Amino acid sequence: MFRLVVLFVLPAAKRLARAAALRFVGRSKLGHMAYTLSREAFQQELHGQRTDLYTLRGAGGLQVAVSNYGARLVQVAVPDGQGGLVDVALGYDSLQGYLEGQLSMGAFIGRWAGRLRAGQLHVPGGCTLQLPTNSGPHHHHGGPQGSRFQVFGVTEVQPDAMVLTHTFRTEDDGVPGTVRLTLHLQVTPDNALHMDWMAEVADAATVFNPTGHAFFNLAGAGSSLGHTLQVPASRYVPLAPDVCPTGTVDSVQGTPFDFREPRSVADATATPHEQLARAGGLDHYLVLDDASPASAAPAATSGLRLAAQLTDPASGRAMQVWSTAPGVQVYAGHGLKGDPARDLGRGPGQGTWLWQPGDGICLEPMEYPDAPNHLAFPVRWWLPGDVVRGSIVYRFTGP
Repeated sequence: MFRLVVLFVLPAAKRLARAAALRFVGRSKLGHMAYTLSREAFQQELHGQRTDLYTLRGAGGLQVAVSNYGARLVQVAVPDGQGGLVDVALGYDSLQGYLEGQLSMGAFIGRWAGRLRAGQLHVPGGCTLQLPTNSGPHHHHGGPQGSRFQVFGVTEVQPDAMVLTHTFRTEDDGVPGTVRLTLHLQVTPDNALHMDWMAEVADAATVFNPTGHAFFNLAGAGSSLGHTLQVPASRYVPLAPDVCPTGTVDSVQGTPFDFREPRSVADATATPHEQLARAGGLDHYLVLDDASPASAAPAATSGLRLAAQLTDPASGRAMQVWSTAPGVQVYAGHGLKGDPARDLGRGPGQGTWLWQPGDGICLEPMEYPDAPNHLAFPVRWWLPGDVVRGSIVYRFTGP
């Protein structure tokens, strides 16, 4: 439980050649000018609703662009220490990019983040529901009509904050119960992005497990595998051959999943381990240890624990992730494959960037994966009238 492209249509060969050239520039020069997005490129009628792009600016210099299609973080631009801004989250430069590209790029994921094995949801009393599937045999990230594919309502916009709304319905994801979500995004003066939500359960018992799916690269270009990662987690959830949890929790000691001290992501992903082979790379859930001291938490937020700290040693730029969730899914971006049809995004300046494996890292605070289907994992069924509150905070520092 937790509180928070204009894409030019070019022939594939030409787009690939252009992207390759600009990718080289991106690796050798960390530009200090954030990509200038066109709002018009995100304005469209979709599912009978109007999509748009909103830019939030904080007093400390942090700038965040949000699309109401999937409540996506389209751009996260942080001060570079030299009077400019650096994009530190991957993204496309038009709505069309999100419709055709990486499905979860920057999205608010719900109703249930992660996989539910074989599309099954075990409910109290022994009943098993069959949900729609969209990742082989599994129900993944809310299914084929999860929140990442929905146009959110926008009820309030201020210079540094906005409020979005969405209703989760059984007819969309197969999960019982109507849930009315209010999502509040705010950029604070300490260069933090707060994602706070309140979800009201209307008519039937349900589960609720959202997360954020932004791909971060604190260098602003090139690979993020050189970043160091620290996660206060002594245990992780191993995966079965079908990449769903085994239902057990193991120690991280001696594994690629031990980030209790700052560790290069490249070092972890290069460590031979059956679990990495099984998942195709680093894409595992780490169970957080005891909560961090409240005095260290971002201002204006309560009930948080430190989930992770990601650092780019070259620039000195760092990001802390705080959340009320019991754990965090760490995904090192091996699904970025250099495919110009899916992986051609914004680059330094006004260029493009053909994403390769490891060019972005996702840190996704959430409940235990596949929890309703494992007796050993904690899961809460919320009843009609219950209000679920949660938060994710991304706080940026340096250089």
